[in-house]
Amino acid sequence: MIGFFGGSFDPVHYGHLKNAAKLKTGLGLSTLFLMPCAEPVHKKQLNFSVNQRLDMLHLAVEEFNTLSIDTREIEQNRDSYIIYSLKHIQSDCLNDSICLIMGMDSFNTLNSWKAYQTFYQYCHLVVIARPGALTHQEKYGFKLTNTVNDLAKQKTGFVFFANNQMLDISSSAIHGKIRNHKNLSGLLPESIINYINAL
Repeated sequence: MIGFFGGSFDPVHYGHLKNAAKLKTGLGLSTLFLMPCAEPVHKKQLNFSVNQRLDMLHLAVEEFNTLSIDTREIEQNRDSYIIYSLKHIQSDCLNDSICLIMGMDSFNTLNSWKAYQTFYQYCHLVVIARPGALTHQEKYGFKLTNTVNDLAKQKTGFVFFANNQMLDISSSAIHGKIRNHKNLSGLLPESIINYINAL
C-alpha cells in the first residue's frame, strides 16, 4: 500500500510529520508521500511561496526520513484538484492500494471538492480524526472499515478513521506566532524554524 498526504504545508509542521510517520507504520505503508498543492482552491492566499514550502518539506524529510515527497501537483502549475492527482497516481501505481490521507475537517467538507463522488474509484480514504470525533460515517461512496487489512486486500473504496492519539497542531496558530515573532519550538523542526527566521 502507498499513502498520499496532500495539503498546502504552509508551513509543514509536527502535526503533519508525526501523524504521517505514525500512519506509515500503523497502516504498513511501503511509502508515504507528502504531496504539496500548487494553488489550493479552498484556501485564501498562502503565507509561503511554492518554492519556500517545497524547501521546508525537503528539510522536514531530512529529519523524518521515512517520509517522501510527491511534487506532481506543484508541477502541474495550476489550481490543485485532487481528482487529477488521483487519476495520475492510479495509472502510475496499478498494482498498489492507494490511501489518500486527510484531516477530519477536509473529510467533512469533501462534498465541495471537484468530482468527489468518484474518489472511491481511485483510493481509500484515511481520515485523521480528532479525539472524540464522530467516526461511524460512510460517505461519498466509501465503505467504512476499522480493519487495516481491508485496505490492503481491496485497492480502493474504504474509509478508515485513524483516531488513536494523533497530534493536533493548528496551522493558523503557527501563522499567528510567526506574525508576532513568538517561539515556534515544539511545533516545527528546528531546521524549518531557522529557515523561516532567515526569510
